[in-house]
Amino acid sequence: MLLILALLWATPVWAGAATVSLEPLKPAQGQPALVRACMDAKVKKARVRFLGAEIPLLRAGDGCFVGAVAVDLQTKPGKHKLLAFANGKPAASARITVRPKNYGERRITVAKKYMRLSPQQLSRHKREIKAQRRVYGTVTPQRYWRAAFEKPVPGDITGPFGRRSVINGEPRSPHGGVDFRGAKGTPIKASGAGKVALIQDSFFGGRIILIDHGLGLISAYRHLEKVRVKTGQMVAKGQVIGEVGMTGRVTGPHLHFDMHLGGARVDPMAWISLSGVLADRLAGR
Repeated sequence: MLLILALLWATPVWAGAATVSLEPLKPAQGQPALVRACMDAKVKKARVRFLGAEIPLLRAGDGCFVGAVAVDLQTKPGKHKLLAFANGKPAASARITVRPKNYGERRITVAKKYMRLSPQQLSRHKREIKAQRRVYGTVTPQRYWRAAFEKPVPGDITGPFGRRSVINGEPRSPHGGVDFRGAKGTPIKASGAGKVALIQDSFFGGRIILIDHGLGLISAYRHLEKVRVKTGQMVAKGQVIGEVGMTGRVTGPHLHFDMHLGGARVDPMAWISLSGVLADRLAGR
């Protein structure tokens, strides 16, 4: 989903030389946004705090600091504070309006046995989720990527981001990524450059790879047939990291691809669009 980027900057609340703003002005649930903080030229380090996450900013070609933040799928709509820091000290803030977004719903019925986990399965799932969340909460100060991100496989999207499933009448969490159509064995490419942070054989996600791209951005690739990288390995954009499979709790081969920014689940296709704009800003284009 393409973002409309020709929007005006938000008006900062604090007076003074420093300003901070978001683009778009009113980000929606599950969507990323560009952040821009203009400060004194003597400022060496800048970061922002938004919705509980702290994200480092980088000096852009125009002299201001820029970066990206995201609104989680289940963030409460309404006013939220965006706070910018210069050399570790509060410098500027803005009140940001988060908009609700309806991603749709599907209703399905499955056999009851698929709705229940054994105590052993539940314990395993909790351990696996804990390990994944540790990675999602990582904010590496370096930026490993330079160019815009890309789709990891060429297939069509069969499971859109954010859609909520109602299974046997019970509402479930919204879909935190996108599902791509893909035959078993289809090569999966790294969406952007980064460092392999976690490889896991999980109950629900099957074989998964988590890549840390720096500045709080993590991508995940799930249900893989084969993994072709190792934990700690640096990977380039477009490098083959695995193959499409149907491992984990799935009914057919496909790739589930998700992105987290500052711990927030973000629409991967929206991030792909935004990443090109951010790369241009950082390069002064």
